[in-house]
Amino acid sequence: MKKRDAALAFDGAERISEGDAEAFKCAGCGANMRYEPSAQKLVCDHCGSEVDIAADTNVTERDFSELEEHRWAEAGLKTVRCDNCGATETVKGDEIATVCPFCSSPLVLEEHCFDGVKPDSLIPFSLDRQKGLEACKKWLKKRFFAPSKFKKNINVNTIRGVYYPVWTFDSTTDTVYAGRLGKTYTTTRRDSKGNTHTEVKVRYFNVSGTRRNYFDDVTVNGGAFVSDKNLSKLQPFPQNRYVVYSSEFLAGFFANNYTVDPYTAFKTAEDRMRETIRRQIIASYNADVVDYLNMSMNHVGKSFKYMLMPVYITATKYRDKLYNQYVNGCTGKITGSAPVSPLKVSVVSLLGAAVIAGVVLLLKFFGAF
Repeated sequence: MKKRDAALAFDGAERISEGDAEAFKCAGCGANMRYEPSAQKLVCDHCGSEVDIAADTNVTERDFSELEEHRWAEAGLKTVRCDNCGATETVKGDEIATVCPFCSSPLVLEEHCFDGVKPDSLIPFSLDRQKGLEACKKWLKKRFFAPSKFKKNINVNTIRGVYYPVWTFDSTTDTVYAGRLGKTYTTTRRDSKGNTHTEVKVRYFNVSGTRRNYFDDVTVNGGAFVSDKNLSKLQPFPQNRYVVYSSEFLAGFFANNYTVDPYTAFKTAEDRMRETIRRQIIASYNADVVDYLNMSMNHVGKSFKYMLMPVYITATKYRDKLYNQYVNGCTGKITGSAPVSPLKVSVVSLLGAAVIAGVVLLLKFFGAF
């Protein structure tokens, strides 16, 4: 029997629970509604109804002590798993897709929902799937050596919207340091034959002191299916579009579950903080050489956010190899990989060789050689 939660109803749409499943139902016709990026609303494909989403932009960080208090056991969310690549996705109730967005393999419904940390915020998709596809096709047009058959295989059915996980960390740090740095200088001398020689030498000096730093939104990749390099190439995501997490934005999309836990992610963030502090200390002394530099960094305060970023992903196989393209779901910025056609490479090489041979013959004819 379907249960209607009046507290969760809003104008034009209603959360309807059926057992553990939940979907946003159209109040007009009862069909499922989905989030439409171009309208930033829930829409009903059956009758055309639209419902505004009351987005909360008051995104705040959480203290580390709250990690175990906010688990993602939200009613109506289901977890699906890919047995091929190992990805797990969180999706809305009966909107479970059957194909993995990362490798296009079949997905299997898990018995239990992902019991990880609940997201604090997300950036909603603002580009629809068609716009994401257009960005892919434009990018592929510039890949001259990509096989034509591969380019044709990418269509609206092979691109999927995924909310990809990242961790961000804020911290105020106090660092005590001591070390031996050096500055280079040159000297000139003459040997017994009168020849001049220039030598580079180092003048070392000891340093010590304390330093306070303020770090804001140090971002760490929370997943394993988009590399750090590719995620970096998709940046920036528009910071003014962050909203507090709400499952309405997941309707019709995947939410890739994190594989890097928050404690491991924080260690990565700490390493980046230390490296930043190290560079700043060296720069403050205008040092060219580091003999040694010992640092002890202490966190005066630290907080985190678990965020979901909008990424369109294509997963296309060509000659038994998988190729992915990734599109920023707000800006259309794209990165990825594509195969190379041996035939196109051979043709271009032959044409290049023919041009060179023709130039040589002309030069010989006119007596240049």
